[in-house]
Amino acid sequence: MQKQSDDRLLTVLTDMRNWIRAAAHRPVQAMLKEALPDAKSRAAYQMFDGTASVDQVRIACKMSPNAVVALATRCVAMGLMEVKADKKRARLFDLNDFGLIADETKAGHKE
Repeated sequence: MQKQSDDRLLTVLTDMRNWIRAAAHRPVQAMLKEALPDAKSRAAYQMFDGTASVDQVRIACKMSPNAVVALATRCVAMGLMEVKADKKRARLFDLNDFGLIADETKAGHKE
């Protein structure tokens, strides 16, 4: 009996997630465009996968340490990124899902 209840709950939660994802796509895309106006900031955001350090992102994207920290701080404040327990940052969205990665950026920063 518990399994049927769990299966039904999972189905309802999956449906809710899908509707929320669809409804939030354009607003999230607009927020990402606002927070990440250029290819360099988008490449840096994409690199923040929860394993990369600020230094690794800074070097790979040829950005100043202050610029990388400011970008990460802004993204955390906007709800686009989170800070993990080990203090590493992790993006909450994949820019590929929003069409915000240029082909040359994809080639230079594969996941």
